[in-house]
Parts: sequence; C-alpha cells; structure tokens
Amino acid sequence: MPRVHLLFALCTALAAGCAPPPLPPEAQCFAAATAQYRGPWREARRIEAELARGYAIERTRATRLAPISCHEAGRRGTCFAEHRETSLRKVPINLEWHRARLAALEARMAALRPAAMAAAAPCGYGARAALPPPR
Repeated sequence: MPRVHLLFALCTALAAGCAPPPLPPEAQCFAAATAQYRGPWREARRIEAELARGYAIERTRATRLAPISCHEAGRRGTCFAEHRETSLRKVPINLEWHRARLAALEARMAALRPAAMAAAAPCGYGARAALPPPR
C-alpha cells in the first residue's frame, strides 16, 4: 500500500509542475477589475475581424472511425479507432447586423470603461489603466 501512496504523490507533484505559474497579484487584480469589460471587447474584436474579412469562419468538429492495423491474438488485422477532425469553412455574414452589433458593443464598452478603469487603478497599473485598449 505505501507504494500506491508514493506513486500518487509522485503523479500529483508532476501534474502540479506542469501547471502554468499563477498570475502575479497585480495581474489578478487587473483581470478581476476588467472582467465585465473584456467580454464585450473580445466580441467587438471578433466582429471587426469578420467585417474586415467579409465572412465568418465556422469551426466544425467531427469524430469518425478510421481503420488502423492491429494485432490480436498473434494475428494481424484491421481495427477501428476514433479520429477527430476539425474543419474550417467560410460562412457569409449579414453586414448590417454585424455593424449594428458592433455599434451596440462599442456603446456598452463605453459605459463599462469608467468603472473598469476605476477598479483597475489601485492594481498598480497607474497610467496604463487610462490607455485605450489595444487594437
């Protein structure tokens, strides 16, 4: 039984070592302060990219069975394994709807920005919190 505990402790230590390091306290503070602002900001950037391209990109994931060679009971044969595929395709967009949605998001971001900046000010970012978001 002690081997099981040792193995469990070793696996836990290895898994913890693979985890990314935690954010510094300033970055955690800033992330918490701007959480409500970042959602609309990301959506606006996605819509801007789609308007610039003229189409959206739809990601489709499919799982299918793929034949592979295998050995069972000393004999060679064919087995089937799951194979996951991701495909991307261009999808036309409604330009008017996207422009209206972008305008609504920009208005929402303008309303959320003062509260986010005020909440981010004590996080140690000082003047950087007053800068407009990067484009």
